[in-house]
Amino acid sequence: MIERCMKRAETSGRDDDNAETIKKRIQQFFDQSLPVVEYYKRFGKVRKIDATGGISEVYAQSKEAVLPQTLFVVGPKGSGKTTIAKNLSERTNAAFINFLEFKKANGLQDAGDEEAVLCLIQNLAGELKPRVVLENFP
Repeated sequence: MIERCMKRAETSGRDDDNAETIKKRIQQFFDQSLPVVEYYKRFGKVRKIDATGGISEVYAQSKEAVLPQTLFVVGPKGSGKTTIAKNLSERTNAAFINFLEFKKANGLQDAGDEEAVLCLIQNLAGELKPRVVLENFP
């Protein structure tokens, strides 16, 4: 790791890119950052990628690692779906999408479920101009 960083130092133009500073940065990662990584790993929030490949390969892995994962909460009217979904979104820092509101905001009130779900997927994948109704719960 130090050798790789020292190679980068040859072209970085940073005055602090030297062996002593790099060792301190690595130690700081193990002391301060790694405990945070371990904490979030328990919640399935950590993704590993191999960053030794080419730029396009690392980008593709990074993109795949952060693509949205979707959870649908379904049930009969009045069963508490919205409450459960909002609670899940609060606990996981995920976005909550009310499907009926999404359909209304995107002019899909009369569309079949298949068409509306396809539109939702395309919105989430960034293939359509975003008009998704989201409620974020940090």
